[in-house]
Amino acid sequence: MDFGYSPEQNQLRKTIRDFAEVEIRPHVMEWDESQEFPVDVFRALGNLGVLGAVFPESLGGSDTATSIIRSWWKRSRAWIRRSP
Repeated sequence: MDFGYSPEQNQLRKTIRDFAEVEIRPHVMEWDESQEFPVDVFRALGNLGVLGAVFPESLGGSDTATSIIRSWWKRSRAWIRRSP
């Protein structure tokens, strides 16, 4: 039995990682200090199709790769705590 990621899951991981590194990580301290909510970033995440991934299809989501998306979300939140 193979417990590794499928090619589609690996592509999703790469997409989210690349997005987070470019669109989130450089700005976390700025957003934290200004108490700004990055609406444009969430719109972009919606355009990527990852915001609905944590909800089942019966509720309008896609229910795909929830653990992958949540792990990158947690990582981006951790960047705030580690930033100087």
